[in-house]
Amino acid sequence: MGSGHPSKPVAYVRNMEHHMADYITKRVAAETKHKVRIIHAYAGKIAKVHETLEAVEKGLLDLGGYCVCFESAKLLPLNWDYFTPFTTGDIRKQVAVKRRVMAEHPELYDMLDKKYKQKMIAITGFDNYGLGTKFEWTDVSQLKGKKIIAAGPNLPWVERYGAIPVTTTLPTAYNALQTGVASGFIMFPGVYYGFKFHEPAPYFKIVNLGAQAQTILTMNHNTRKKLPKDVLKIIDDAAKSYEKVATLDSYKSEAIGIAKLKKAGAKVSTLPVVQQTKWAKALKDWPNERAHDLHKGYGINGPLIMEKYMKYMEEAGHKWPYRYQFKQLGS
Repeated sequence: MGSGHPSKPVAYVRNMEHHMADYITKRVAAETKHKVRIIHAYAGKIAKVHETLEAVEKGLLDLGGYCVCFESAKLLPLNWDYFTPFTTGDIRKQVAVKRRVMAEHPELYDMLDKKYKQKMIAITGFDNYGLGTKFEWTDVSQLKGKKIIAAGPNLPWVERYGAIPVTTTLPTAYNALQTGVASGFIMFPGVYYGFKFHEPAPYFKIVNLGAQAQTILTMNHNTRKKLPKDVLKIIDDAAKSYEKVATLDSYKSEAIGIAKLKKAGAKVSTLPVVQQTKWAKALKDWPNERAHDLHKGYGINGPLIMEKYMKYMEEAGHKWPYRYQFKQLGS
């Protein structure tokens, strides 16, 4: 079982190492005649962040946890919540709504089974995205011309406002900020503190770009076929428990991360709602473009799904600073 990300500072990984693994080993020992040994391989020990899908597909990992943000070519349909910035900052609501949409549209994730020889057994994610920078800023227009790093699919959040986008990963981001390759990083507070990004970039702005249900736990098909049925059921039960525990951990990480950043001397502030609205309006055409990309590249009705997602998020109590519009297919 492994991930490209390290365990300690990242909620979805540390709950793989501890909650998921402990749940499996304890129940297998108590309820079956079998013995199970889990080999942990985090922080890229077997596969880096952009290699984990392939590692599970090939059987190098039996269970792999990864962010679909690093698989925007193969798994673009699972990135759709990235395409509606300023969504809810509550990862618990995000996971619930994403699960609701996915239950109605299995085409969003069935490529994992059909093409990549793995089954998704859990989904969780990251807490509310903010923006850490090496410079102080108060107006979103001040981001123009600045080099900002992010995972990839969310770079248009700043690119559409004139920033210079630079793709990165968590393991390389600190050096990019320290050496001046970039002057800002789109990141959530828990991990921002955990990786000590506040050292090279001490200004952290709570901008409420939203929490993202972007991390999934998958299991190799052949491994599932080989395991005894009672052990497999325990693993699937463990995954359900893991999803709840890891999501709650991620939710708590936001407040804990902000408190720790302040204690460490970082300059933490909140972007006013009027600025959030200004930023969202600058992105108004992008969600529709991405929705149609889902149709062009994958045959998926992106406009319908993303409109449904926004509606369900409103039903969950979220108020969008700007209501994105989608041109429906055939209209």
